[in-house]
Amino acid sequence: MRRDELYLADLVDNVRAVQDYLVDVTRERWDTDRVLRDAVLYRMLLLGEIASSLPDDLRDRYPDVAWRQIRAFRNLAIHRYFGVDWAVVWKIAHEEPPILEAQILTIIRNEYPGLAQTLSLVAPPNAEPGQAPEPPPQPTD
Repeated sequence: MRRDELYLADLVDNVRAVQDYLVDVTRERWDTDRVLRDAVLYRMLLLGEIASSLPDDLRDRYPDVAWRQIRAFRNLAIHRYFGVDWAVVWKIAHEEPPILEAQILTIIRNEYPGLAQTLSLVAPPNAEPGQAPEPPPQPTD
C-alpha cells in the first residue's frame, strides 16, 4: 500500500474515532470528562498532522476539503494547549467529521479504487455521491 493510501485510510480511522467517542455524549459530560476531551483532541490533532503529510497535488485536486483549516486547527491547538477553547473543539468535533469523512471516502474511491475495495468502500449501485455502502453480510453458523 502506498504512503498516500495509508494516510487516507488513517484519516478515515481518526475521523470515525472522533464520531465514535462523541456518541450520546452530552455537553455536560464533555465539560467534565477530561479523558474524553483529550481523546477527541488527540484524534483531531492527528487529522491535522496527516493532512499536512498528504502531497500538495492531492490536496489541490480536492479544494472543497478544508485542508488549510484542518492544519491550522492542529497548529493552534498544539502550540496553545493551555489555551484550548473546549467549546470550539466541541463545536468542530460535532459539525466537521461527517463532512470530512464523506470527502475523504470520495477521494479514496476516486484515487485508490483498490483501497476502496479493501476498506469495503465501494458504493452500491444507484448510491448517492458520498453515501457509505452497506456493510457486507455477516456469515451465519
